Amino acid sequence: MNGSSVKMRFLVSLGANVGRAGISFFTGVLVARGLSPIGYGDLFFLLGSFTAIRALMDLGTSSAFYTFIAQRSRERAFYVFYFAWLGLQFLVTVLVILVVLPDAVINRVWLGHSQDVILLVFVASFMQQKVWATIIQVCEAVRKTVLVQMTGLFVVAVHLGVILFLMWMEWLSIEAVLLAILSEYLIAGTVIWRILEHQSTQKTKLENEGEFSFKGAVAEYWVFCKPLIVIAIVSFGYEFVDRWLLQRFGGSEQQGFYQISAQFAAVSLLATASVLSIFWKEIAEAYKQQNHDRVEVLYHKTSRSLLMLGAVIACFLVPWAEQLTLLLLGAAYAAAWPILAVMFLYPVHQSMGQINATMFMACDRTRPYMYLTLIGMLISMPLTYFLLVPSGEWLVPGLGLGAMGLALKMVGLNILLVNIQGWLLARYHKWKYKWAYQIEGLVFLLCLGFGVKVVVIFLAGGAILYDMSPFLLISMLLGAGILYLSGVFSFLWFRPSLFGLERCDVKKVFSWILNKFGTVHAG
Repeated sequence: MNGSSVKMRFLVSLGANVGRAGISFFTGVLVARGLSPIGYGDLFFLLGSFTAIRALMDLGTSSAFYTFIAQRSRERAFYVFYFAWLGLQFLVTVLVILVVLPDAVINRVWLGHSQDVILLVFVASFMQQKVWATIIQVCEAVRKTVLVQMTGLFVVAVHLGVILFLMWMEWLSIEAVLLAILSEYLIAGTVIWRILEHQSTQKTKLENEGEFSFKGAVAEYWVFCKPLIVIAIVSFGYEFVDRWLLQRFGGSEQQGFYQISAQFAAVSLLATASVLSIFWKEIAEAYKQQNHDRVEVLYHKTSRSLLMLGAVIACFLVPWAEQLTLLLLGAAYAAAWPILAVMFLYPVHQSMGQINATMFMACDRTRPYMYLTLIGMLISMPLTYFLLVPSGEWLVPGLGLGAMGLALKMVGLNILLVNIQGWLLARYHKWKYKWAYQIEGLVFLLCLGFGVKVVVIFLAGGAILYDMSPFLLISMLLGAGILYLSGVFSFLWFRPSLFGLERCDVKKVFSWILNKFGTVHAG
């Protein structure tokens, strides 16, 4: 199979993301247990604060960069220009932390963390979230999915080894985790870029099409990013307010509960993470070529299949949230299970939201995307305040729900905004917007998930789930998984359209499974 084909790139990307997510999940559980809820909450509060700052510094240029290099080949100077912009963002932020901000402001913003730790957090997060993310974009644009995905898999495997070593030596700390992230992505980014340089010299030279114009590049970025600049500014407030209010009024422990729940929930976004860059590339190219039929088919199949795949995973996990929390995280995180149950539902519509955002970007509809995103963020910030600030604090009393309040807001608001996005995309492209499949799919799968749990407990003789050995609990989860998947396959057979498939597609999948099973059985 051609290594640059969409199918091959998706399969490699999916496989690498499954492996990377599995390793990252296990690593996250180790870090969460090793640092305790308070230490884990502090780590992700700091990392989250620079996610917000990164959005402010980016000004939408990363989306513009990938859209431009995905649409057509660009000259080498175009890449140098963008990396110089990344360097400028890095230097400005470092100077602000070291020189501009007084200690009192640093203490107020980062709630007591030292300047040295804050600077280390920024450098590590910049290397992982900006530099490495850009290298992934470059590789996807030239269809080097296999190279970058396998390297990413190797990096997370190395990170797991480092965390295990730190725990064994009893050196695990926030600073040690950050140094590991910085070192790993610096080395990986350097290696990948050297390989790309070598291959471009030998083969395509990243392709040279005409002379680079600094003025022309700035104008091109300005047209694309102008609607996104406001989003970047409001995004900063949106991202920072959520984490800061939770840290300020809920404390590090509630921050830890929310962040570990979000990490568990991210398992459901595996397929979306695998296909998103590939989808962006193919949609941008098809739209540029005015191939509207291909755009429609790609969007509908991808959005439905990913939403339902996320729902399949989430609706199995929700009923077992309490047991999974105790099994994987221990008694220190026992109070986090209701938050985890709610957050398992977040990735279901988040996958659709990411596909919608990609459609807006790849089809150069940044202005309506800006308005939608702004509306969502402007609703979100006062809602976060109302849900997190306790009664009697500050001028306007709130509910003081802590991590649970933030989880409920994330899930509820996400469902609303994603469906507004989908409706607008349907209007722009003259499609009929269908939304009922979301309710039908989620209701059926949730009922199936809870029903399977009841059946498994009954078959186990009414076992008490809170006082059993890990082996017995894992056995029950495996049995529940088999029953659940049987129900899912039956649902898929009778309602394939909910998954973005035709009956003939389902028959092919079942025939392939039966053939493989028959081959193994015969062997």
